[in-house]
Amino acid sequence: MNDEQTGSILKNLMCRTTHISDDTTLQDIVNRIVDSGPHDEPVHALEVDTVVFKYAEWLRHIPRVKQYYAIKSNDTDVIVETIILLGGGFDCASQCELERVLKLGVPPERIIYAQPSKSIASLKLAREKRIRTVFDNEFELEKLAKHYPEAELLLRFRYDSTNSKINLGAKFGCNPQEEAQGLLNRARDLGMNVIGWCFNVGSMSYDEGVFYEAIRTGRTISDYAALIGYKFRVLDIGGGFVGDKDANIARYAEFINRALDEFFPDNSLEVFAEPGRYLCAAAVTNVTVIQGKRYFRTGNTINCVGYFLNDGMYGTFYSAKHRGLEPKVVVWKSLKDCGPMRETILFGPTCDGNDFFMSGIHLPELNIGDTLVFESEGAYASVNSCRFNGFHLPKVVPYVRHYILELLQKVESCKGDILSINNMLVSNEKLKVMSNKNLKFLDP
Repeated sequence: MNDEQTGSILKNLMCRTTHISDDTTLQDIVNRIVDSGPHDEPVHALEVDTVVFKYAEWLRHIPRVKQYYAIKSNDTDVIVETIILLGGGFDCASQCELERVLKLGVPPERIIYAQPSKSIASLKLAREKRIRTVFDNEFELEKLAKHYPEAELLLRFRYDSTNSKINLGAKFGCNPQEEAQGLLNRARDLGMNVIGWCFNVGSMSYDEGVFYEAIRTGRTISDYAALIGYKFRVLDIGGGFVGDKDANIARYAEFINRALDEFFPDNSLEVFAEPGRYLCAAAVTNVTVIQGKRYFRTGNTINCVGYFLNDGMYGTFYSAKHRGLEPKVVVWKSLKDCGPMRETILFGPTCDGNDFFMSGIHLPELNIGDTLVFESEGAYASVNSCRFNGFHLPKVVPYVRHYILELLQKVESCKGDILSINNMLVSNEKLKVMSNKNLKFLDP
């Protein structure tokens, strides 16, 4: 990136964010939003501070592994711009994502086109810009040989976590034994340049040790590749990292660092990962309003109360509905001002009868106009929303505290010198002492 581009990105970031004092809490932010209501659209309060903290936390714990942000998890401008300033790379899955980060000045060598099944049009762009990409079957390999024969390729193999929320191996990744060897043989016959491997253990893996085992499996693939004339120099350990406020990358670092030290001690190898949820989930707090209410009765007995919110599965809560991710809900009202505890169901605003995302939960009884707040809704939320029934998309309101803004200004002055930026982030005293309690929610 050139100096003009980094300066422009910082300027855009400053214009798009609300600047707040360092002592402003998340509770203060939510109170401001509630007090400025009522809001017809749900509001996503986005704290840039959390993105920077998470990025720096990774650098401290897994310094050998570069971060290539999975832009599909949250493509909000301020998140993308922040990660560019911090020197991160990008995991892209479509031509549109490629075009966006290239337009912002991200160099092709900091992009992985991680889509195993690509359109021919997108391959033309990848070829023009010399962007690395992946394959996991013979048909994709043949397509690449025809439309991007000089590509630098990563072989994607399957290694599923047994404790992840979303399994990706059912769709992507070759068998790491016979199938991987067959694909490498075919790539050699086609004269293709395979430079390494990649895997993805699945979204939100709670099995940290799976990364150790997957990297060990990668060693066997690298060894076979060497036997047939390939010398791998790039390793991509994918995504799957939990990103909630109480999560810490240290739980994964122990296994990743140990595996790299044991199986790939050569520090000249390029190693990166594709964190998405890890960087963006905790950065967004969703503020919703109860717009309607009804009782479900048997005779005169109230069995359940239903609330109709200004947000639902067509807005923030697609993952809550279809991926089994239960949101963390906070009632933004003193308990003494609420009614009795009741079984509760939360509906979205649309006319779709299937538009509900939490049921069988127990909340104190609330009224129309009351507020519910949901933590850690930064990943796979706004990107999944649509305008069904014409309802508003979630409104993203970004905030940045003064000390983070000053830090980003210093980062920008490094003019893309990644080593200097990393050293600045790792050594920053405020980021060092920023503990998870700074990210936790304070009850109203």
